[in-house]
Amino acid sequence: MKAKWIILCIAVILIGFFITLTVKQLSTPHELNTNELELKIRDIYNAEVQTLVKEKEHFVASFNKDGSIFEVNVNAVTGQFTDLKLIHKNENKLAEEQTKPESPKENQAAENKPAAENATKPLLSKEQAVDIALKEVPGEVDSVELVKNAEGGIYFVEIEQEDDVTVQVHAITGEIIIIEFED
Repeated sequence: MKAKWIILCIAVILIGFFITLTVKQLSTPHELNTNELELKIRDIYNAEVQTLVKEKEHFVASFNKDGSIFEVNVNAVTGQFTDLKLIHKNENKLAEEQTKPESPKENQAAENKPAAENATKPLLSKEQAVDIALKEVPGEVDSVELVKNAEGGIYFVEIEQEDDVTVQVHAITGEIIIIEFED
Protein backbone atom coordinates (compact mmCIF):
# COMPACT_ATOMS: atom_id res chain seq x y z
CA MET A 1 0.00 0.00 0.00
CA LYS A 2 2.84 2.34 0.86
CA ALA A 3 4.51 1.61 -2.50
CA LYS A 4 1.33 2.61 -4.37
CA TRP A 5 1.30 6.00 -2.62
CA ILE A 6 4.95 6.59 -3.47
CA ILE A 7 4.37 5.72 -7.14
CA LEU A 8 1.26 7.95 -7.20
CA CYS A 9 3.19 10.88 -5.67
CA ILE A 10 6.05 10.47 -8.18
CA ALA A 11 3.55 10.33 -11.06
CA VAL A 12 1.79 13.52 -9.85
CA ILE A 13 5.15 15.30 -9.50
CA LEU A 14 6.22 14.25 -13.02
CA ILE A 15 2.89 15.29 -14.53
CA GLY A 16 3.12 18.65 -12.74
CA PHE A 17 6.68 19.12 -14.02
CA PHE A 18 5.69 18.44 -17.64
CA ILE A 19 2.66 20.73 -17.42
CA THR A 20 4.83 23.53 -16.01
CA LEU A 21 7.42 23.02 -18.74
CA THR A 22 4.78 23.08 -21.48
CA VAL A 23 3.11 26.24 -20.13
CA LYS A 24 6.49 27.98 -19.87
CA GLN A 25 7.35 27.12 -23.49
CA LEU A 26 3.98 28.33 -24.75
CA SER A 27 4.15 31.60 -22.82
CA THR A 28 7.73 32.45 -23.82
CA PRO A 29 7.62 35.00 -26.67
CA HIS A 30 9.23 34.04 -29.97
CA GLU A 31 12.37 36.05 -30.64
CA LEU A 32 13.01 37.24 -34.18
CA ASN A 33 15.95 35.72 -36.00
CA THR A 34 18.13 37.56 -38.50
CA ASN A 35 16.40 36.06 -41.56
CA GLU A 36 12.94 37.14 -40.37
CA LEU A 37 14.25 40.62 -39.61
CA GLU A 38 15.94 40.97 -43.01
CA LEU A 39 12.66 40.01 -44.72
CA LYS A 40 10.74 42.51 -42.60
CA ILE A 41 13.14 45.34 -43.48
CA ARG A 42 13.03 44.37 -47.16
CA ASP A 43 9.19 44.38 -47.09
CA ILE A 44 8.76 47.66 -45.22
CA TYR A 45 11.59 49.76 -46.68
CA ASN A 46 12.22 47.95 -49.98
CA ALA A 47 15.91 48.09 -49.06
CA GLU A 48 18.90 45.77 -48.80
CA VAL A 49 20.21 45.05 -45.28
CA GLN A 50 23.93 45.75 -44.90
CA THR A 51 24.59 44.92 -41.26
CA LEU A 52 22.56 43.32 -38.52
CA VAL A 53 23.88 43.27 -34.95
CA LYS A 54 22.06 41.83 -31.91
CA GLU A 55 22.47 43.84 -28.71
CA LYS A 56 20.74 42.49 -25.59
CA GLU A 57 17.01 42.62 -26.43
CA HIS A 58 17.18 44.45 -29.76
CA PHE A 59 18.83 44.43 -33.16
CA VAL A 60 20.63 47.33 -34.80
CA ALA A 61 20.21 47.11 -38.56
CA SER A 62 21.70 49.28 -41.26
CA PHE A 63 20.29 49.19 -44.75
CA ASN A 64 20.81 50.76 -48.17
CA LYS A 65 17.83 52.50 -49.75
CA ASP A 66 18.54 54.18 -53.10
CA GLY A 67 22.19 54.68 -52.17
CA SER A 68 21.42 56.28 -48.79
CA ILE A 69 22.37 54.41 -45.62
CA PHE A 70 19.90 54.20 -42.74
CA GLU A 71 20.12 52.64 -39.26
CA VAL A 72 17.19 51.40 -37.21
CA ASN A 73 16.72 49.63 -33.87
CA VAL A 74 14.32 46.69 -33.78
CA ASN A 75 12.97 45.00 -30.66
CA ALA A 76 13.97 41.34 -30.93
CA VAL A 77 10.73 40.05 -29.38
CA THR A 78 8.00 42.44 -30.59
CA GLY A 79 9.59 43.40 -33.92
CA GLN A 80 8.86 47.08 -33.14
CA PHE A 81 11.05 49.52 -35.11
CA THR A 82 12.47 52.53 -33.26
CA ASP A 83 15.07 55.26 -33.80
CA LEU A 84 15.36 55.37 -37.60
CA LYS A 85 18.42 57.46 -38.48
CA LEU A 86 19.84 58.62 -41.80
CA ILE A 87 23.57 57.77 -41.65
CA HIS A 88 24.63 58.78 -45.17
CA LYS A 89 22.54 60.62 -47.76
CA ASN A 90 23.12 59.79 -51.44
CA GLU A 91 23.53 63.25 -52.97
CA ASN A 92 24.31 61.74 -56.41
CA LYS A 93 20.87 60.09 -56.71
CA LEU A 94 19.13 63.37 -55.90
CA ALA A 95 21.26 65.30 -58.43
CA GLU A 96 20.62 62.64 -61.13
CA GLU A 97 16.85 62.82 -60.62
CA GLN A 98 16.85 66.62 -60.81
CA THR A 99 18.99 66.86 -63.95
CA LYS A 100 17.73 63.77 -65.82
CA PRO A 101 15.48 64.80 -68.72
CA GLU A 102 12.36 62.69 -69.18
CA SER A 103 12.53 60.64 -72.33
CA PRO A 104 9.65 60.86 -74.83
CA LYS A 105 8.83 57.17 -74.25
CA GLU A 106 8.51 57.71 -70.46
CA ASN A 107 6.39 60.81 -71.05
CA GLN A 108 4.08 58.99 -73.47
CA ALA A 109 3.78 55.97 -71.15
CA ALA A 110 2.78 58.24 -68.27
CA GLU A 111 0.09 59.89 -70.41
CA ASN A 112 -1.35 56.52 -71.48
CA LYS A 113 -1.71 55.21 -67.91
CA PRO A 114 -5.03 55.78 -66.19
CA ALA A 115 -5.00 58.34 -63.39
CA ALA A 116 -5.59 55.60 -60.79
CA GLU A 117 -2.30 53.92 -61.73
CA ASN A 118 -0.28 57.15 -61.60
CA ALA A 119 -1.39 58.05 -58.09
CA THR A 120 -0.62 55.52 -55.40
CA LYS A 121 -3.66 55.52 -53.16
CA PRO A 122 -3.24 54.29 -49.57
CA LEU A 123 -5.71 51.82 -48.22
CA LEU A 124 -5.84 53.60 -44.87
CA SER A 125 -7.46 56.98 -44.34
CA LYS A 126 -5.86 59.61 -42.12
CA GLU A 127 -8.45 58.81 -39.46
CA GLN A 128 -7.55 55.11 -39.52
CA ALA A 129 -3.84 55.94 -39.21
CA VAL A 130 -4.60 58.23 -36.25
CA ASP A 131 -6.67 55.50 -34.56
CA ILE A 132 -3.82 53.00 -34.96
CA ALA A 133 -1.26 55.48 -33.59
CA LEU A 134 -3.44 56.46 -30.61
CA LYS A 135 -3.93 52.80 -29.63
CA GLU A 136 -0.15 52.55 -29.22
CA VAL A 137 0.58 56.07 -27.91
CA PRO A 138 -2.27 57.89 -26.15
CA GLY A 139 -2.34 61.69 -26.32
CA GLU A 140 -3.56 64.59 -28.43
CA VAL A 141 -2.82 64.51 -32.16
CA ASP A 142 -0.92 67.59 -33.40
CA SER A 143 -0.66 66.71 -37.09
CA VAL A 144 -0.91 63.91 -39.63
CA GLU A 145 1.13 63.82 -42.83
CA LEU A 146 1.23 61.22 -45.60
CA VAL A 147 4.57 60.76 -47.32
CA LYS A 148 4.11 58.65 -50.43
CA ASN A 149 6.72 56.10 -51.49
CA ALA A 150 7.00 53.07 -53.75
CA GLU A 151 5.27 50.88 -51.13
CA GLY A 152 2.22 53.17 -50.86
CA GLY A 153 3.35 55.59 -48.21
CA ILE A 154 3.83 56.27 -44.53
CA TYR A 155 1.65 58.36 -42.25
CA PHE A 156 3.59 60.51 -39.77
CA VAL A 157 1.25 61.06 -36.81
CA GLU A 158 2.56 63.61 -34.31
CA ILE A 159 1.13 63.16 -30.82
CA GLU A 160 1.56 65.57 -27.95
CA GLN A 161 2.50 64.10 -24.56
CA GLU A 162 5.10 65.20 -22.02
CA ASP A 163 7.53 64.78 -24.94
CA ASP A 164 6.42 65.04 -28.55
CA VAL A 165 5.99 61.62 -30.16
CA THR A 166 5.93 60.76 -33.87
CA VAL A 167 4.33 57.47 -34.85
CA GLN A 168 4.99 56.17 -38.36
CA VAL A 169 2.13 54.04 -39.70
CA HIS A 170 2.44 52.11 -42.97
CA ALA A 171 -0.29 53.50 -45.24
CA ILE A 172 -1.26 50.13 -46.70
CA THR A 173 -0.70 47.54 -43.97
CA GLY A 174 -1.45 49.76 -40.96
CA GLU A 175 1.66 48.39 -39.25
CA ILE A 176 3.45 50.75 -36.87
CA ILE A 177 6.92 51.14 -38.31
CA ILE A 178 8.58 53.42 -35.76
CA ILE A 179 7.68 55.34 -32.63
CA GLU A 180 10.02 58.30 -32.12
CA PHE A 181 10.14 60.11 -28.80
CA GLU A 182 11.51 63.63 -29.17
CA ASP A 183 13.13 65.46 -26.28
